[in-house]
Amino acid sequence: MVLGLILPSLIGFMFVMIAAYAGALRALEVYFDPEQNRIFLSDDYEPPDGQ
Repeated sequence: MVLGLILPSLIGFMFVMIAAYAGALRALEVYFDPEQNRIFLSDDYEPPDGQ
């Protein structure tokens, strides 16, 4: 009974945590890579280079 509640909750929690971790890694990769467009992380209104 209790396992029927805990197991799906644990699976859902792990899915959300893995997705958040992957999203954070992707955001850091885009932020530190000078070749990729990182306009969404900056606060200035100048267009990015090359566009």
